[in-house]
Amino acid sequence: MRYFIAALLGATALAGISAQAAHASDLPARAPMYTKAPAYLPYNWTGFYAGVNVGYGWASADATATLAGVTGTGSETLNGIIGGGQIGYNWQTSSNIVLGIEGDIQASGQSNTTNGTLFGAAYSETDKITYFGTIRGRLGYAIDRWMPYVTGGWGYGKFTSDATITGLGTFSSSNSHGAWVVGGGVEAALVGNWTAKVEYLYLDTGDITNTYATGLGTLTTTSSVKDNIIRAGLNYRF
Repeated sequence: MRYFIAALLGATALAGISAQAAHASDLPARAPMYTKAPAYLPYNWTGFYAGVNVGYGWASADATATLAGVTGTGSETLNGIIGGGQIGYNWQTSSNIVLGIEGDIQASGQSNTTNGTLFGAAYSETDKITYFGTIRGRLGYAIDRWMPYVTGGWGYGKFTSDATITGLGTFSSSNSHGAWVVGGGVEAALVGNWTAKVEYLYLDTGDITNTYATGLGTLTTTSSVKDNIIRAGLNYRF
């Protein structure tokens, strides 16, 4: 009798489990849960920044010299590596327009040595651009993490000249002179607060006039420098 009751209870439990399983199989499958992806925020260029740069410059210099009523002309190219730093501020409007201002200072290795004759006398002259700097406005167009831009403003630099003319002596001059500057480039956001840029600048000094006292009278020179700069820079945004 006990065996019969135990078997009956076991069969009843098994039937209950089977019924629950059948009922569960009839329930609709639970829909998978999805989490909403965070909204994507475009890169914003507003803020202060500072950085460093390195590049190369090639300048053309034209000069006219007058002594004792005789005038001579010449030209040369001053090439060399340049490097320095910059600091600036960008403001991105509600659209993609980015307005900015930037100042930089550059050490320059641009130089050239010329040997020849002047007024029938042998001479040797070494001309250098020792440094230059610019203060420029920038107008950019933000394409998310990329920003092409144009730039323009005022520049300044120091130009030195050391010349030796046989029979007349050695002459040295040093001029700090202003220039107008235009150019353009593209800047890209890297990781964190870092950005990188590549840009081209054109600087034009206009006329630079110097006078020197010599045994034959006053030597007057008028020169101009047109400098082409291409450089790469790395900035950190604060």
